[in-house]
Amino acid sequence: MRVIPTFLAVTFAFALPAAAGPVGIEDVRAMAFDKGIVKIDEVELDDGVWEVEGHDASGHAIEMKVDAATGNIVKLERN
Repeated sequence: MRVIPTFLAVTFAFALPAAAGPVGIEDVRAMAFDKGIVKIDEVELDDGVWEVEGHDASGHAIEMKVDAATGNIVKLERN
């Protein structure tokens, strides 16, 4: 009976993506440029969330928030 739990554990280990590591300021800047921000006004780390404020090519303000632990964008707002 030990074969089945071991097989399942190995299967799940390959099926799940690797967890992303902590995200640094250069990673966040690159993400901002990928999302259309061409001018970054401010980047700040606040309680584990990167907050980026900037503007797109048309001059519209963009606010982006990124979870520093996972790299997930939790907010992207264009004004």
